[in-house]
Amino acid sequence: MSWWMAGFDGVPLTRGGWTFFLPDYDARYSEELRERLIDSAFAAIDGTLATRVRRSRHAETWVEHFDQVGGPAAYFKVLDPIRGLNRVARIFKRRRAAHVASISEHLRADAVGVPEILLLGAERRGGREIIVTARVEGFSIARHLRRAKLASRRVVLRALGAEVARLHRAGYIHGDLSPFNVFVTALEPPQFVFIDHERTRRTVMSRFARPRMRNLVQLGHLELFDVTNTDRMRVWCGYAAAFSARRRRAERRRVAAMLRERIAKDRKGGVAGRVAASLGPRREAKGS
Repeated sequence: MSWWMAGFDGVPLTRGGWTFFLPDYDARYSEELRERLIDSAFAAIDGTLATRVRRSRHAETWVEHFDQVGGPAAYFKVLDPIRGLNRVARIFKRRRAAHVASISEHLRADAVGVPEILLLGAERRGGREIIVTARVEGFSIARHLRRAKLASRRVVLRALGAEVARLHRAGYIHGDLSPFNVFVTALEPPQFVFIDHERTRRTVMSRFARPRMRNLVQLGHLELFDVTNTDRMRVWCGYAAAFSARRRRAERRRVAAMLRERIAKDRKGGVAGRVAASLGPRREAKGS
């Protein structure tokens, strides 16, 4: 068992300067699918996989389909090496891929929706890592709200607030709770899956208002997707119903102030237009 994955079931594989880890692959994967996952992982690492989804500041994400070998569509997220002073801090922490495996297990145990992990890997010398997850069925909140009818939007937004409150009450703070990192997987009742957990933490900080408010501000980018202030208040009302009413008004003012500042920065940088273009045309709905 590799030191960086200590504490998890499964068999590590070393190949081409990388250590890979397939959780319980003997029980779930055919030999052919296992080999295809590793081959595609190397293609993503080399930048030659067929379809690239996006490039962020710290990672590159690719997608591949494995229907012909009995597997799902999979997303390959290649994490850049850690730079600067963060490299010192990383000495005392587990690898990012190992953290995703650990936090995903905790979230799943608390009945929070997370993607299925298909493969994890770490470069032995260069510092890069890879996280491969099965595609989540459904649509991101951003895409769902872009196309949903008014009644569906109202129900989903209130349920989203309640689900984020449940996440916080269980002790978690999501590292990047953007509308692209929450998927709607069912509507009656609404169900959600949270993705991208490299920075998600289970922490005592979830007891304090400010870290929780930051997550709500991240969700507040819903304004970029033609969602009104009233719609954003539906998220807040769904969220606030799970907490004490004693400081509800003060927290609402704090969220509003933080959100205005964040949106102003986005508009100044042209983020709204770029995101709207990436989502495509909105489907007009009666009452929207």
